[in-house]
Amino acid sequence: MPIGIGRVGRVGMIGRPVARTAAVVGTAKVVSNGIDRRQDRRDAASEQRPSHA
Repeated sequence: MPIGIGRVGRVGMIGRPVARTAAVVGTAKVVSNGIDRRQDRRDAASEQRPSHA
């Protein structure tokens, strides 16, 4: 049995370049949502603290 042969399959309707782009965009969206949630928590915490004015 040969070693190192990858999975062989047909390219779907989307195709490899588009699928790769979709994966990158999806990953960026997940990261962006995490950053937004962190910022929202930080803003909420700063609103609860009394100001020094």
